[in-house]
Amino acid sequence: MEIGVDIKIQEADSGDVDEIINLYRAVYGRKYPISYGTDADLLLKAIQDNESHMVLVARDVMNRVIGGCLIVEIDSFNKIGKLVGLVVHPNYQRHKIGNGLVSHVSDFFLSKDERLNSLYATTRTITVGPQMIFIKNGYLPLGIFPNAHRLHQYETVTLFAKHRDCILEKRKPIDILSPKLMPLYNILQNLNPGISIPKTDEEKPIVVPEGKDDWSFEIIRAPHYVYRKFLEKFPDPADRFFPFHTPNMIISEKKGRMDIFAYFSKRDGYCTLIKATHPISELHGRLTSLYMLLDDIGVSYIEVLVNVKHAPLIDTLLGGQFVPSAIYPAMREVNKNFEDYIVMSRTMEPLNFKGMAVVAPFKPFIDQYVDAWKQINLDTIEVIYGPKA
Repeated sequence: MEIGVDIKIQEADSGDVDEIINLYRAVYGRKYPISYGTDADLLLKAIQDNESHMVLVARDVMNRVIGGCLIVEIDSFNKIGKLVGLVVHPNYQRHKIGNGLVSHVSDFFLSKDERLNSLYATTRTITVGPQMIFIKNGYLPLGIFPNAHRLHQYETVTLFAKHRDCILEKRKPIDILSPKLMPLYNILQNLNPGISIPKTDEEKPIVVPEGKDDWSFEIIRAPHYVYRKFLEKFPDPADRFFPFHTPNMIISEKKGRMDIFAYFSKRDGYCTLIKATHPISELHGRLTSLYMLLDDIGVSYIEVLVNVKHAPLIDTLLGGQFVPSAIYPAMREVNKNFEDYIVMSRTMEPLNFKGMAVVAPFKPFIDQYVDAWKQINLDTIEVIYGPKA
C-alpha cells in the first residue's frame, strides 16, 4: 500500500476503537499487557473522557488508515501524566510517527496545558527504537524495572520522565538520605549535572530483627469490593498516592493486624503494593510468608513506590531483599514542595538481562541494580570452613 504523505496527528473519536484495537493486535498479538489494546470498552471510555485521558492517533488522510496511536493517562490531582500504548504500524515506522505523537503530547501538557508537572513513560528493551524517541524529546532516563512484565518471556522495562520547565530546580531534597539510594542519585546527577542531590548519612548495616511471632496472610480478590474498601480506609486523595494504579486485591493479615491494598496483573505476574492500613515497616523480618503467598498466586515481580524521606520503610524493604531500581525526582507536589520518590522492586524470577537493547544512559542503572542485588542476595552468604587436615 502506498503511504500517504498527509499524516495528521489528532485526537481519536469513538468510531476509531475497532481500528485501534486491530492496530495493537497487528503489532503485538493478543498478549499485549496494556488493557487499552485488548479491551474495546475501556478504550472507548478513554476516548470519551477528556478529563482523565487523551487518545491520539496518527491518521493517513489519503488512505483513511490509522498508522499509530498513543494514550495519555491524566492525574490532575497529583499533576502527573503517563504515556502508554505507543504503537506504530510496521508500514508506517519510517515516517517518524512515534516521535510526532510523543512530541505533540509533550508540548501540549508541559508547555500549553497547565494541569501537569511531569509526564512519564516506560519502554520495552527488545529494541532501542522507543527509547530513542523519548531521548530525542528530552525525556530523562530514571531507571529500570527488572523482569517487570511477562510477554513472550520476562522483560525488563525502562523509565523515562520529563518535567515542566523549572520544576526540578524547585525541589527541596531531604538533608540526609539512606546511603543505599545514593547510587541512583549519582547517576541522575551525571545525566543532569544541574540537578541537586541530598547528602548521605554514614552507611550502617541493615539489621533484620527476628519477628516475635509469625504473620500469615490471605488474599481477597474482588476488584469492586477492594476499591470500595480502599476509598473507605483512605478517603483523603492525598493518602492514596500511587498514580494510575487502582487496587484490585487485598493482602490481609489473618489476625487483622494489617491490610495491604495492591494491584495484581495475573496476565504478566506484575504486582504493586499501593497502601497499607499500618506502616509496612511493621513487617520488618516478617516478609517471607508474604512472598510465599504471592508466589503461590503467580506474582513474579513486586514493586513499591516510596517517598525518599521514609527511611524506616526503605530499610524494611532493603532488609526484605527489595532493590532500588528507579528514581523519580519531583514526582509529587505537596504544599508547593516537590518531593522525590524511589521505586523498590523485587523479582521472584532469576535475573536475565541477556538480549536487552538499551540506550547508553541506562547502562549505569543496570550496573547499580546488579551491584545492589549482589550485596543483598549474595554478599551476605555465611561460609563456614571445616578444620584443616
